[in-house]
Amino acid sequence: MKIFLQPLFPAEGRGPGESCRCDFARKFRTVLDPALRRGTESGFPAARLFSWAIAVVSLSLASPAVAQEETPAPTPAEILAAAPAEHWLPIPVSDLMILTLPEAAHGTKRQAVIQLLPAALSGGHVRNVRKLAGSRWWDGTKIYRVAKDFVTQFGGNPDAKKLPAGLETVPESEYFNAILGAKRDSDMAALKAAVDYSNQYQGTEIRPLMKMIYENGGAQTVGFGGGWPIGSQTNEGETKYYPLTCRGALSPAHYDPPDTGSGAEMSVITGEAARSLDTSFGMVGRVIDGLEHLQNLSLGTAAGGFYADKAEHITINSVRLASELPLAEQPSYEYLASYSPSLLQYIESHGGFGNICTVPVPIRKVSK
Repeated sequence: MKIFLQPLFPAEGRGPGESCRCDFARKFRTVLDPALRRGTESGFPAARLFSWAIAVVSLSLASPAVAQEETPAPTPAEILAAAPAEHWLPIPVSDLMILTLPEAAHGTKRQAVIQLLPAALSGGHVRNVRKLAGSRWWDGTKIYRVAKDFVTQFGGNPDAKKLPAGLETVPESEYFNAILGAKRDSDMAALKAAVDYSNQYQGTEIRPLMKMIYENGGAQTVGFGGGWPIGSQTNEGETKYYPLTCRGALSPAHYDPPDTGSGAEMSVITGEAARSLDTSFGMVGRVIDGLEHLQNLSLGTAAGGFYADKAEHITINSVRLASELPLAEQPSYEYLASYSPSLLQYIESHGGFGNICTVPVPIRKVSK
């Protein structure tokens, strides 16, 4: 059988709404018409060849949309790699502190790098911590409590070690910091402006923070400022801002209020249940590297996760301000700016639907 192929559509001219028809005709004439003729001349059934031709042309026209739909969403690592270089901001070495434990049984070094709240965004507790580290007071003290998904606690108790002179007595009012709130609000305003511009002019579809997370830790409003998660509560017209005790945060232990502790006894937050500490224990910093060395320890078996036997206590070799280390040993880290749209893309790439602490602020170690 011989098939006679007449043009399905005219070679020239296009009426209103006929762009798809003409694209189909162009594809058919330039690509498949010659192949179809050769196929029929070689003895293939004409009807089958014609059906195949229609299917190929239709698929080729649809393929750009299909390819677009099937493009995988970027991974968290890809989002961070694509973030503008100027959105990665340095953490001052003066805000870093290194806690060192004895080597693990298999010889692995165990160090945790702690970032303290900057002086402008903190109060007496942070000043006390700097003094304690500077006097090497924590050297030889113990980790004596490891409560699963809650805290790892170390410091003065149970050794009753004499404190250095000059530590401040910190009032409860210093759990809050208005400058911290001003930083959050300015960074969130800059973030909104950047996202609005990106969505309108660059074709992105970045959602606002509170469209991808919820907040269940007691804060009325949450956001990021200077790389820190910050909450606020408004009562009787007064708004109070405070750093959030997310996983990895350092919170001073204390006895009953109005005591707030000196900062010598410290809890490292290892689970989100500790968000209850937000406005009752305060926060002085966070572990930004090596948290596993403080979390993956033998759990305490006594009430509250305390070690039942002093023989279980884990000795702290040293705690040092990074600025006191030799220059070659001083670590260098950067954090993703709170006003970077990449921060929201990074959070959403994890699936959303957590609270503000669920996805940690991206921090990376950099070579000098």
